[in-house]
Amino acid sequence: MSSTHTYLLLLLSVYACSAVDLTHKDCGGTADVVRVFSDDCADPVCKAKKGNSYQIQIEFKPKETVKTLKALLYGVISGVPIPFPLPQSDGCVSCGNVCPISPGTDTTYSQALDVKSAYPAMKIVSRWVLQSQDSKVICIEIPVVIIN
Repeated sequence: MSSTHTYLLLLLSVYACSAVDLTHKDCGGTADVVRVFSDDCADPVCKAKKGNSYQIQIEFKPKETVKTLKALLYGVISGVPIPFPLPQSDGCVSCGNVCPISPGTDTTYSQALDVKSAYPAMKIVSRWVLQSQDSKVICIEIPVVIIN
């Protein structure tokens, strides 16, 4: 094997290992969710350490034209969804200012969150919703464990 091939394989291995696919469940969006991942989590169920920041990325393909996109996040505790403020609630901005998005277009939503030291250490389900002008484009639930 040539040194060029070895270098390319090494580079691809590093890239493939840098992002972890996160465990998630669809909760009723209209888009096809292709992948949910984070470069900041080491396991499919993210262990979010207090005081750190974590970036979540959701790759999706809408089935209809998306003109606007509002991002919502809920912490689901004992089955009760509690709204959680996002640093950027304009989903079009968090997708790279790509709105309108045509049906079938590969799109990546990206959002970074700080895990505040005041948060209790616990297991939680984070519900991510991207709402368009007409429908819920994405609704996924990602289990997270907040640790000290």
